[in-house]
Amino acid sequence: MANHDRVSERYYGEINSEDSHEATRTRIHWMCREATGKRILDVGCSQGITSILLAREGFRVTGVDLEEESIRYAQAELAKESKPVRNNVDFRMLDITKWKVKTTFDTVLLGEVLEHFAHPETLLLQVHRLLQEEGTLIVTVPYGYHPFYDHKQTFYAGNLAMCLMPYFEVLKLEVHHKYLCCVARKRRKTQLHMSPTLKQVTEWMQLDHVHFAEVEQNHLRLMKLRKKALDQAVEQVKRLRRQENLEG
Repeated sequence: MANHDRVSERYYGEINSEDSHEATRTRIHWMCREATGKRILDVGCSQGITSILLAREGFRVTGVDLEEESIRYAQAELAKESKPVRNNVDFRMLDITKWKVKTTFDTVLLGEVLEHFAHPETLLLQVHRLLQEEGTLIVTVPYGYHPFYDHKQTFYAGNLAMCLMPYFEVLKLEVHHKYLCCVARKRRKTQLHMSPTLKQVTEWMQLDHVHFAEVEQNHLRLMKLRKKALDQAVEQVKRLRRQENLEG
């Protein structure tokens, strides 16, 4: 079953809520700001919005995705751009884990991709190969549990960092709008049995502590709003029943 990710439509405010529009724009703009070098690989490019935004700024972008429908949409969106932008983007439908290209890239983007892998090391090894020495990896994943059928991983600060550590040096780990956002640098050699330092573990725990508190506070506010709405509905039913009894 296809994922049917409609990220470009959310970015432009065509579907879903205003909160989701803001979250999508914040995440994508953050990724664009963190890109380095000139040659960018956008893995899981979906409808192509991040690739096109970077191409407008002069980056040379290769966007790849498994879904034919997404690539067709991305190509149609690219066709609306000026010739210089069109020349900066190459959209391809392919399986990134099986891509045998010898080209290397300055930056690889994994925007909402890693959580779809039961074995993320398969993807990370390939990304490590495709990045030039000391190249940049930019990752975003949902922060915590997200009820989507194709999400095979749930990420928090610590386990995302540990997942990346054998292949990449984690430089930055932040949370934006319930997305865990990471910038990392390619290691010269993979180190499969690395252990984090006490300082790293403390930083990851602190990040989770702050944002778990925020999630719990938002959840409590939502519960109060729902209880208020339910109480009002119950009172309305009672009034209607009293009115019905009087009229009867």
